[in-house]
Amino acid sequence: MSFWIRTAERPDSTHFYYFSKTIDIDAPAIKAAKLVMCADSRYRLYINGQYAGEGPCQGSEYSRYFEAYESDVLLPLLKPGKNEILVKVLYLQEGSFISIYRGSRPALWVEGAVIPDRPVDNAAASDSAADANQASQPILFGTDATWRCEREDNVTFRHFPGVHTSTPPGEEHLGAPRTTLQTVEQLQPPTPGGYNLCGLADMYPLEPRPIPQLTYGEPKPFEIVRRDDDYIELDAGVYTTALPRITVTGTPGAVVKINYAECYGIRDRNGNLFKDRRDAYDLPEADVISLVYDVIHLPDSGELTFEPFWYRAFRFIRLEFSDPSVRFPELTYRTCFYPFSTEGSFKSNDPALNEMWKVSVNTVNCCAHEIFVDCPYFEQQQYDMDSCLEMRFAQRMSADTKLLLKSVTDLGRSQIYNGMLQANYPSTMTQIIPNFTLFWVIMLREYLRYAPATDDTRRQAAQFLGTVDKALESFEIFRDATGLVGKNPYWSFVDWVPGWMAGITPGGYEGEPLTVASMMLVAAMKNAADIAEYCGRNARSKEYLQRAEALTALIREKCYDNDAQLFRNTPTRREFSEHTSLWAVLAGIVNGKDATQLMRRTMDPDAKIARCTFSMGSFLFRALELTGLYDEFAPKLFAGWQQMLDFRCTTWCENPDSPRSECHGWSSAPAYELSAMVLGAYPEKDGYRTLRVKPHLYVLNTEWAEGNVPTPFGTVNISLRRTKPDAKKFAITVTLPDGKKFERDNCRDGDEFRFELG
Repeated sequence: MSFWIRTAERPDSTHFYYFSKTIDIDAPAIKAAKLVMCADSRYRLYINGQYAGEGPCQGSEYSRYFEAYESDVLLPLLKPGKNEILVKVLYLQEGSFISIYRGSRPALWVEGAVIPDRPVDNAAASDSAADANQASQPILFGTDATWRCEREDNVTFRHFPGVHTSTPPGEEHLGAPRTTLQTVEQLQPPTPGGYNLCGLADMYPLEPRPIPQLTYGEPKPFEIVRRDDDYIELDAGVYTTALPRITVTGTPGAVVKINYAECYGIRDRNGNLFKDRRDAYDLPEADVISLVYDVIHLPDSGELTFEPFWYRAFRFIRLEFSDPSVRFPELTYRTCFYPFSTEGSFKSNDPALNEMWKVSVNTVNCCAHEIFVDCPYFEQQQYDMDSCLEMRFAQRMSADTKLLLKSVTDLGRSQIYNGMLQANYPSTMTQIIPNFTLFWVIMLREYLRYAPATDDTRRQAAQFLGTVDKALESFEIFRDATGLVGKNPYWSFVDWVPGWMAGITPGGYEGEPLTVASMMLVAAMKNAADIAEYCGRNARSKEYLQRAEALTALIREKCYDNDAQLFRNTPTRREFSEHTSLWAVLAGIVNGKDATQLMRRTMDPDAKIARCTFSMGSFLFRALELTGLYDEFAPKLFAGWQQMLDFRCTTWCENPDSPRSECHGWSSAPAYELSAMVLGAYPEKDGYRTLRVKPHLYVLNTEWAEGNVPTPFGTVNISLRRTKPDAKKFAITVTLPDGKKFERDNCRDGDEFRFELG
């Protein structure tokens, strides 16, 4: 039997702890093996000195995920005889790396079994069955009071001003390892299901890890782009999330600071750095913009190889040192991403569009690990709005929906007492952004479009019906005398529009109802109606639609400005934005010609209205699509992404003007536009049971375009080529997952074709 074990000490700061045990496999060979485990706060598993895996997967405060390692991982690492099991546990102090949960002490649970491959003695035929049974008896092992634990005292940790505590702490290695032996306490074994006979929760209720392990790439070398006597600057070629591996030699005690940078900045005449060309290392006035760093001190041996415990986000690294003896025999890195499959693709005759696809893929990869993160450098937080968008973009690249479901599940579990969902989760701190609760409802609806339309998916959706209902009901608390969504005690963030304080529409700070909040509530109600119908709850679906229609009437009555023929940002202020217009369209508050005219007035460059930034870009594209104005206005919107390419960005920035973050998943709209609009693929029936193809080859002035679209049934290939440019006609070839081809000449942008896939 295996038990939870922990240290007797209650650390008040972050430390590494090494739990270890030698197991003896008394057999000439090993047939099979399995190991399950979990830890507090985070672990890396090593078997005979070789890395095997890590965890526990980021989850919720109510349960911990455990990892299960099977023969494919374990057999190459185990051997007959003695085997060293080492678990390096990072225990996190309060307020540090807040997307990972922790208890009061470092803890570990391991349970393993090895099936030996022993020869059977067949000398006595009557005993052969018993011999075979004895030969295959598993060798069991697990955590108990006999395990050894040591605390690492030569590594300290720090957080950085200007960087959120949702990111991992920086490490400082003070020479060779120096450890202190710990007293190990044996606790109870895990209870199946996480609760005992009386319904009391375990210290760590457990459930299986729902996603695969993160994928680490092969080591890649850096390019040295600048150097002097006391520094070296390295370029990974593109922005990435990775484990750098840096070997340093030199005088014992020499110090090297490893600075991680998203990009270079250029110093103005006052010495301040501003962002322009992101790879401006060839300019003498340029410098890396770095807030995150690790530090290493060389031990008495004069050599140390450093690799951080958690991935770092960077394109550039600056190594700083003052000792002239310092050398770097190894400068490599290994990328670290969620292992999305890569069926999705796009290419055309336009190099800029091809690069936009490539940058979008890199951005989503850098923001997808065990959770969808908003930005890997400044904040590794899984926000509802960000995840809703990242899910949409990821599904253009891969048919894998496991991380999508985990994200929906994580965020759904964050619901607080009044029905609001936390704005980001998992997190040991609570943050509420009301609109983000609505994005979660939209996100769940989006998940159902792409996930296989099976009974399992319906059960998954049904378990969230109560969460959806309570989420929508939570907004009733804040309906004011107008009947609209009014003042609340939370952060009413809408978009990072220049001039809007904290991203809030003017008037929101004064407690006025924000028109866009009520519009988004209507949209969420209609999405909730779809979810309920998907689950066979037709009465509930009808109720949501009735509530949406009632709120729609109030918005039209109280927020529409007859003179400007636009929706006001608040009922009383004659101020306008793209946000109210696009959500009026997406929520169905205006339809048909009225919606088209509204969006045309909104897109007038002379209109005095607030414009969307990248976070709302995908929703603006959808409003243009719904109103038939996509071909007219979408090319102009692509200018923002083209500007980032001109700046040589290799991931998409958080916002257009002076972005803090150089890598923000919510800005990856081109991935969707190139796949869903240029190629034209869309799941008309949930789960791609019906595929609609409605290409727009000419919208971005492309001569040809082709690509693969992932679906639960396999990959669909779409190829478009101009045939009669003067008439704006093209030929299309669609190759379905079963290999069947559909070909048609003389097509126009907007022509529709439908294919039944399942």
